[in-house]
Amino acid sequence: MDETKHAREPVVDNELGPRALRKAQRPQEILLAAFEEFVERGYTATRIEDVATRAGVTKGTIYLYFQNKEELFQEVVGKLSQPILDENQFLEQHQHRSCDELVRLFLDEIYDHMTVDPYSREILRFLIADGRSFPTLVSTHFDQFIKPLLTIFDRILKKGVREGVFEIWAEGHISQVLISPVLTYAIDTLLSADNTNLPEIKIYKNTHYEMVMRTIRKASV
Repeated sequence: MDETKHAREPVVDNELGPRALRKAQRPQEILLAAFEEFVERGYTATRIEDVATRAGVTKGTIYLYFQNKEELFQEVVGKLSQPILDENQFLEQHQHRSCDELVRLFLDEIYDHMTVDPYSREILRFLIADGRSFPTLVSTHFDQFIKPLLTIFDRILKKGVREGVFEIWAEGHISQVLISPVLTYAIDTLLSADNTNLPEIKIYKNTHYEMVMRTIRKASV
């Protein structure tokens, strides 16, 4: 996948010598090669020797860093996943925005990340396809990357309620329900080989935003 070729490059000490530098870069290079193999073949069909060939190392070299394919897969998901938003940074950066604008900005950030970032998109595919074999990994991924989004949206909703512009008529999982169309679009993207059956992203986002606002906006008295 060309779009991931130079992404998530390892951060290393520039003062290291050539051999030490190469060694420091190797684990990340193996992870990137494994990611490509898992994308192309799926978890079950991927072999360690295929990852080694793509990474330009021997099979034995991979076992110096990872005990087995299971650990390699878990490291790919854990190390290549990136938080979509920082809770405090997002809310502080947009603290003077209206609640309506916060909802719009929040949804835009999620859609941009899920549809543009190839790692997030493919890791979602991994978790859907093989998550049952890695329940702890799925749980950890939810806690680290999904739960913070729900927390941010909860805070936006509560801010709107305090300011008298939002009205939450149902308790429990409301944020998860209102955000779920993003996941639907991401899954549709994975299932559509050429994207010809996908709705235009701008229209879809606007429809999602309007749906959310009609659900939570307080009716005029």
